[in-house]
Amino acid sequence: GATLQTGIGGVPNQIAHLLADGPGGDYGIHTEMFTDGLMRLVLAGKVTNRKGLFDGVSVATFAFGSRALYDWLDGNESVRFLPVDQTNEPALIARNRRMISINGALSVDLVGQVVADRIGEREYSGIGGHEDFVTGAAFSEGGRSLICLPSTARTPEGLVSRIVGAFPVGTPITTPRHQVDVIVTEYGAAELAGRTAGERARALIGIAHPAVRDALRERQLDLPPIPEP
Repeated sequence: GATLQTGIGGVPNQIAHLLADGPGGDYGIHTEMFTDGLMRLVLAGKVTNRKGLFDGVSVATFAFGSRALYDWLDGNESVRFLPVDQTNEPALIARNRRMISINGALSVDLVGQVVADRIGEREYSGIGGHEDFVTGAAFSEGGRSLICLPSTARTPEGLVSRIVGAFPVGTPITTPRHQVDVIVTEYGAAELAGRTAGERARALIGIAHPAVRDALRERQLDLPPIPEP
């Protein structure tokens, strides 16, 4: 019964594939980017688009995927491509039934700031609608936003944690901490909305790779305190 948005990256696309094979259904689609995973969801008969806004059609502003996806979309009247100022308008996103936003990320720090487009000097993607859909889902009745990432990344220097104590000064933040709802790794889900800074840090350490949790706890103690509300 949820309305779904999936962002760029392998994790959101894979979630759409898993939903296509799962027991759920009666989904709607209101997204910035239409993907192979969402096509699979439609072909599995899981999409009814009874979402309360643009009913009867899936909504997107661009597509990114395989040749098969583009061929399927060509002339397909069940998918409507609208201007980005409509698809990504948080006030419109919030009008959808149970809006669930599913996005990836490169890294998250212990206060819940999310970096999803750039690390250091390397640009991985654009900012896109990441924050737009996180915001819109927050104001949708029954809505949630999920930011999903592996707990580690493999680099030339070895395995590194994607959950870090703090970002280097000057790191561009994609989505600020006050917008973030749930962070998910293979070790669980950290629900951050409405939590204090200390509670956020403890929740995020709990879904980090076990090998780095002690170091993150030590790093947490070294961070300057954030005034609690």
